Amino acid sequence: TMLLAGHETTALALTWTWFLISQSPEVASRLEAEVDRVLDGRPPDVDDLPRLRYTERMVTESMRIYPPAYSFGREALEDDQILGWPVPAGTTLFVFPWVLHRDSRFYPDPLRFDPDRWTEAFQRALPRHAYLPFGSGPRMCIGREFARMELVLIVAAIAQRFRLEWGPERPIPMASITLRPMGGLQAIVRRR
Repeated sequence: TMLLAGHETTALALTWTWFLISQSPEVASRLEAEVDRVLDGRPPDVDDLPRLRYTERMVTESMRIYPPAYSFGREALEDDQILGWPVPAGTTLFVFPWVLHRDSRFYPDPLRFDPDRWTEAFQRALPRHAYLPFGSGPRMCIGREFARMELVLIVAAIAQRFRLEWGPERPIPMASITLRPMGGLQAIVRRR
């Protein structure tokens, strides 16, 4: 955890975010318009976060589709049941945000990259544990708020000066300790 926290997960979240942006010209245009309007040519800083709402929704949506922590385990502390199935104490149960985030009961058209779904009303209506890119409960990622801030500011800083492009071929997600694109992703970086 100490080696991966805040390093690999953030890099992977940025990789998947930029891949998704590159596949949606409308999203890319809206991102650039927001960044140009809010930043007006200067580097982003923490004070800009409340005005980078679309950028934040993009990062949230990207982590829904490609959560870097695609699964995590929890140990049952005592005997219990889940939907009638016995769960003895000491059993390790796995939660898969990768699957949960694609559940159409919670996310209409779940495979579509749609930052606009993240309205305040949508977030209030979403069941408590239907979005888990940082885990949940007492073992939730301690760096969650820092990571969200970091991701939004990095995306804004890059979008201010560059466009990243990938071809139309979708990368194959590879489940390792984290969710990474198999073979990596090679981007073409263009100055705006």
